[in-house]
Amino acid sequence: MTALELLARDAVAWMKSRSFETQAELYLARGEERALSRREGERDGVEASETSGAGVRVVRDGRVGFAAAGGADLDAIKGLYDRAIEQLPHAESDARRVLPGPQAPFEDEAFSASVWDETLFTSPWETVEARLREAEAAAKDSPRVVKLMRVEYAESRGTVVVAGTSGLFASERGGEACVSLVVAAEDGAAVQLGEGFRAARRASDIDFAAAGREAGLRASSLLGARRAKAGKRAVLFEPWVAGEFLELLAELLAADEVQGGRSLLAGRLGRSVASPLVTLRDDPRLLGGLGSRCFDDEGVPTRDKVMIEAGVLREFSHDTFSAAREGLASNGCASRGSYAGLPGPGASNFYLAPGPVTREALIADTQLGLLVSEVLGMHLVDPVSGAFSVGVSGLSIEKGRIAGPVKGAMISGSLLDLLSRVDGVASDLTFQGSFGAPTFRVSSLDVA
Repeated sequence: MTALELLARDAVAWMKSRSFETQAELYLARGEERALSRREGERDGVEASETSGAGVRVVRDGRVGFAAAGGADLDAIKGLYDRAIEQLPHAESDARRVLPGPQAPFEDEAFSASVWDETLFTSPWETVEARLREAEAAAKDSPRVVKLMRVEYAESRGTVVVAGTSGLFASERGGEACVSLVVAAEDGAAVQLGEGFRAARRASDIDFAAAGREAGLRASSLLGARRAKAGKRAVLFEPWVAGEFLELLAELLAADEVQGGRSLLAGRLGRSVASPLVTLRDDPRLLGGLGSRCFDDEGVPTRDKVMIEAGVLREFSHDTFSAAREGLASNGCASRGSYAGLPGPGASNFYLAPGPVTREALIADTQLGLLVSEVLGMHLVDPVSGAFSVGVSGLSIEKGRIAGPVKGAMISGSLLDLLSRVDGVASDLTFQGSFGAPTFRVSSLDVA
């Protein structure tokens, strides 16, 4: 048993001895990260940090108290418990506010190995820089790329323990590594920036050259762009742009947003909300997924979920409290931003299931369209009405062929309309972090 797990055992035993009427939960987190950045081909800086912290949540008579602080030792946790207890008389009572009970342990060696890499933090910076130079060289292979604005490699690893006076105890460790680039391409006075990104649980799985090629292509492909002609046309979304829509959808599928009247999906469970080509999954058991975890941030075991199946809304993301409000059990979706926050429903590896056709075939099947590679303003989409009007850049498609770059365009409509008009989903599923999507096509949107 690790030192963090022993600390959790001791702290929970102490909290249990303090009160048999009060449920208590301890969330412990400890992690470290390091990063190296380069600018214009030269080392720009090296950073390293370690973090640890604890959060204590108590529940009595439906009232909740919570306290958190950086660092983690038994005396500090005792102080957090006392602070949380002091809040109870002032908290609103709700009988549905309870903490989860004991859970069955999860043991899967293949899964555990897929989220932990023993080689992280072992490579010397000289080796890392050699890999970064691969990414830089690949970016410069793209025409008209003239400057490497910033190139960075980062890696992190950590351990989380969730334990409760009910007998709940869960412990998990994980790590990840990533490379990112920002490059500039020029054509006369025109300058265009492009980004590339790759991340994986295992450092050896990162394709540095692919990240460089992606940055170079994004920068150079939009040079010489013109404004799009106004009107209705098919709109195709690149996987990395589709991920921005999925991030918004994941929020709308969170049960607390639905119950609070802040989601356009409220009242639509079991109903069609999208095209039959749209299936959205949330799979925390995906081997090697950046959002993979064997238990959620309340210690409840996770499971694969089909949130929207062939266009039909099947499930929302629940934590213990949101599920209790509907007489359900948590589906293992509790998520915290850090040890300093209370849990709420959230996504893990959230993705649009791929279709049967290639990306190239989908483009060839488009008579008049726009292939979107950049979106601005997704944060302004109204979560209740779904209305959106966002800026986009990309490539024009005419008679099944790429016809040239377009920028400064706007697309508008409603989110449910967009989902219902999906008429093509390609097979090129690509994850950007924990959100994944293939190229997909919407039959008609207003472009201005």
